[in-house]
Amino acid sequence: MEKRILKAITGCAILVVMIVASCKKVDTFDNMKVVNYDAEFAIPLFTAKTSFQDILEKFDEDTYVQVGPDDLITVFYKGDVGGRTSEDIIDSLVAHTGSLIPIPFSDTSNVAKFGFELQDSVNIDFAILKNTRLVYTLQHSFEEVVVVEFEIPDLTLNGAPFTFTRTVSAASPPDIPTVTVLPFDTFDLSGYKISPENDSVALHYTAFKTTSQTYDTLPVFIVGILDLDFSYVEGHLGNDIYEMDRDTIVIDFFENWTRGDVYFADPKINLVVDNSFGFPVRSKTNVLDVFTVDGGKLALESPYLNNINIDYPLPSEVGETKTTFFDFNKDNSNIDVILGEGPTAVDYHLDAVANPDNDTLIRGFMTDSSMFSVQVEVELPMYGTATGFEARDTFGINFDNYQEFNDVEFKVISENGIPLDVGLQIFFADEDGIVLDSLFTPQADILEAAPVDGEGIPTTISEKTTFATFEGSRFDNIKTAKMLFMRASFSTVNNGETLVKILSAQEVEIRMGMKIGVGG
Repeated sequence: MEKRILKAITGCAILVVMIVASCKKVDTFDNMKVVNYDAEFAIPLFTAKTSFQDILEKFDEDTYVQVGPDDLITVFYKGDVGGRTSEDIIDSLVAHTGSLIPIPFSDTSNVAKFGFELQDSVNIDFAILKNTRLVYTLQHSFEEVVVVEFEIPDLTLNGAPFTFTRTVSAASPPDIPTVTVLPFDTFDLSGYKISPENDSVALHYTAFKTTSQTYDTLPVFIVGILDLDFSYVEGHLGNDIYEMDRDTIVIDFFENWTRGDVYFADPKINLVVDNSFGFPVRSKTNVLDVFTVDGGKLALESPYLNNINIDYPLPSEVGETKTTFFDFNKDNSNIDVILGEGPTAVDYHLDAVANPDNDTLIRGFMTDSSMFSVQVEVELPMYGTATGFEARDTFGINFDNYQEFNDVEFKVISENGIPLDVGLQIFFADEDGIVLDSLFTPQADILEAAPVDGEGIPTTISEKTTFATFEGSRFDNIKTAKMLFMRASFSTVNNGETLVKILSAQEVEIRMGMKIGVGG
């Protein structure tokens, strides 16, 4: 059977670490009084009973556990939510609004174009303005009153075009030449619909005097639009790349891993995208790498890295949010290979491409509340195999109150409902970390895997009893021990040749005691 290795069932290492940690309960016997030096004393050290689900619930807020309908446990590691809002994007549509534009008129009426200088790939059909102001002024040197009429047919409110009429007072007589300037005035254009033609709007202007006197100088009209902003935009809204923030998902599931092979049968990297922008969007992957415990970096390979089409609302669905679910799995990527090298983190940087095919026939929209968000998570179902997997940890111990004893026999009884064989070795070390002796010679198999059926589900509970004896000088040698170095190795049933499932109801119980002897 093909072995695509993945350190997935590492949670069993955590299980044994938790159980062995219970050895610290030895300290509760520090005040025990020995009343007969020619006797043997049996001391229960601990009883530890736990399930795989109990252990997995110790994760942090970025990790959560789900139990499926079939009782299969799955662990999820999630990254930060990244995305963009319409506020980020609207600013990119317009390169420049033109500030204030002076428009000289050569006759009593004129038509001028007011351009928005949109980005090259942007073509707006219409937009609803908000927080936008029209600013204007007019100056002339006529000796009589001038009446001005102004209209923007492409700027409407409830279907009526924007218009206004102003009267400008006469200039001083010719012997004292002056120029009459109309003070700057503004109009609030919030709520107006603007429908530019070829990225510009037409300004219709008419100026006339109360007599037929000819112009001595031309009137000058100055107009501008300030703080251009939209509550709604419709059209072809560009082919830009919307950049997201880079993020890293830490997988602490493997922090005690040292060596061994584990295979996940169905790991995934999931993308959940919420989108309320009304135009096509496609993924663009800059980085999607897995870091491993040995310092390596492996890249995810898939034809979908830059080819995930994000669902979007249609113009008839303004205000709705569409959600796209996509997962990189073993069928469309090399995820089972790269997650088989002892992953410690997933580094990713994803962007979004607007209107990726640049089809100008597709007319999209955005509102001032449109948003685009991406959640990335690593999914590890507890279904697979393990061979020679090894984890390590260190604990403190104190034998000071046992100096009078001559020998000790440790007894470990296990009842295992999880389909994993567990081998254990514990080294006794002094305060400087120098190893004094080991608990077993050689490493002992303290947990025997529960047998499984054809679907990898345990059928019975396996029981096993293991002894370790320290007599005379050997026991004396470890009495100065201050640390225990634990090394636990794991293999699924049949030495990793059979796929197994870790279910929430599966439990393991370990009882450990020691029988100590004293003599004269």
